[in-house]
Amino acid sequence: MPTATYIHLYGSLPGVMGRKRNQPIKISLEGPAPLSRVLSDHQIPVEKIQLMMLNHRPVLFDETIRPGDRLALFPTEYPFFVDWYDYRNKSKSDGSRNL
Repeated sequence: MPTATYIHLYGSLPGVMGRKRNQPIKISLEGPAPLSRVLSDHQIPVEKIQLMMLNHRPVLFDETIRPGDRLALFPTEYPFFVDWYDYRNKSKSDGSRNL
C-alpha cells in the first residue's frame, strides 16, 4: 500500500517549480525507488540542487527513497558551512552511503 512521501523545497526551488513556499510536494511510492528517478519523474531540476537531505541526513543522487521518507532539497544559492563537494567525493571514494 502506498504511503505519502514528502519533498520539501527551500530557497528558490518553490519558485522554480511553480509552487508556494512551505508547500511540500506529496508523492506516493509503491516501494523503494532511486532518488534520481523520483526527481526526474517530478521534473525537479537537479542542476539547481546543492544539498539533499533524506530523513535529516545528507545523501547523494544514487540514494534510494522509500515510502514515508522525508526529502528536503536546498538550492545552489544556499551557503553551507561545510564543504559538501569534499563530502560527496569522500563518500564516493570510500563507498560509504551516509555522511
